[in-house]
Amino acid sequence: MRLLSIVLVVQPCSSHVLSLEPPSTVQITFLFSVAILIALCYVFYPAYKSIEGSLSCNVVVLTGGNTLSLIIPAYNEEERLPVMMKATLDYLMSSRNMLSELFNKILGASKGGALKYELVVVDDGSKDNTIGVVKEYAKKVTGDTIKLVSMARNSGKGAAVMTGMLHSSGQLCLMIDADGATDITDGLVKVMKEMEVILQPLNNNSLPAAAVFGSRAHLEESSGATRSKVRTFLMHAFHFFVKNLCSAQIKDTQCGFKLFTRPAVVKLFSNLHLRRWAFDTEIVVIAEKLNIPLGEVAVVWHEVDGSKLDGSKLQLALVSLGMLRDMICVRACYFLNIWKLK
Repeated sequence: MRLLSIVLVVQPCSSHVLSLEPPSTVQITFLFSVAILIALCYVFYPAYKSIEGSLSCNVVVLTGGNTLSLIIPAYNEEERLPVMMKATLDYLMSSRNMLSELFNKILGASKGGALKYELVVVDDGSKDNTIGVVKEYAKKVTGDTIKLVSMARNSGKGAAVMTGMLHSSGQLCLMIDADGATDITDGLVKVMKEMEVILQPLNNNSLPAAAVFGSRAHLEESSGATRSKVRTFLMHAFHFFVKNLCSAQIKDTQCGFKLFTRPAVVKLFSNLHLRRWAFDTEIVVIAEKLNIPLGEVAVVWHEVDGSKLDGSKLQLALVSLGMLRDMICVRACYFLNIWKLK
C-alpha cells in the first residue's frame, strides 16, 4: 500500500492595516453646518407653525346674551368638563348681583344693569364626546350664552385660547381651564378687583387694555415638598428661563386663570404666535412691548387628576424642552424682527 501524503500548505492571511485619517476641514465644516441648520429648524419651528390662516374652526352659538366671557380650552374633557361647568355656572348664577356691581365699577358705569355671561368652550380636536357634553349642558342654560368653537384639528392649548378669545364678545374675558383647578369662587373676585385697581389711575373715557394673571407662586414651597424631585427641578428651571428669556414681571405665567379687557384681547391675541404650552410667556412679552398694564394676584389652586402633562419623566422632560425651545424662539423672533406686532 502506497502511503499517500497530503501536504497542506497554509499561507498566512495578508493583514491589511486600516489607516484612519482625521476628517478634513471641509467635512467638519459640513457636519457643523448641518447641526446648526437642524438646531435652527427646531428653534424656529413654532414660527413656521404660526403661519397666518393655518387655524380653522366652526363656531356655534348655543344660547344667547353675553357681557363677561369665559374662555375654556378643552381637549378630551368629557369627564372633567361637566364638573367644572356645573361648579362655574352655579357660582356665576348665585353671585350675579355682586359680580354685576364689581363689573360696572371696572367699566366705570354706575348703573350698568345685571351681568350676562358668555361661556366659550373651544374643543381642540377632541377624540371623545367633549362636543356632545357641551351641547347637552347648553340645554340647561337660559338667558346666558354657551358658544361652542370646534377646531378642525388639534392645534394646541395656545391656539385654542387664542381662537376662543378672538371669537368671544365680552368686555371682560376670563381664561379658565377645563379641569377647574383654580377655584372660581375665590379667583374671579380677586382678578376683577385687581383689574379695578389697575384701571383706576388710567382714567380713560374708553376701556383700556389691561390683564390680570392668577398666580400659584405662593404655593411653590408647599408643592415642592409634595412633588417629585424631577417635577420640582423642572418647575424652578422653567421659572428661571421665563425670568431671563421673557419677563420678570409675572412670577407665574402658566396658571390657567387670566382676566383680559376687550382691548387687551384684541391687541394680545391677534399678535400671538405660539400654539402650545408656552403661549402664556409670549402674552407677557407682547404686553410689555405694547405697554399693556399687567397685574398678578394669588388664587386658590389644587391638583386635579387627568392632567395632559401627567406621564413619564421622559415625557415631562420633552415637554419642558419644547417649552424652552418656544421661549428661545419668541426672544429670537422679536429680536430679529421676524415677528412684528400689529
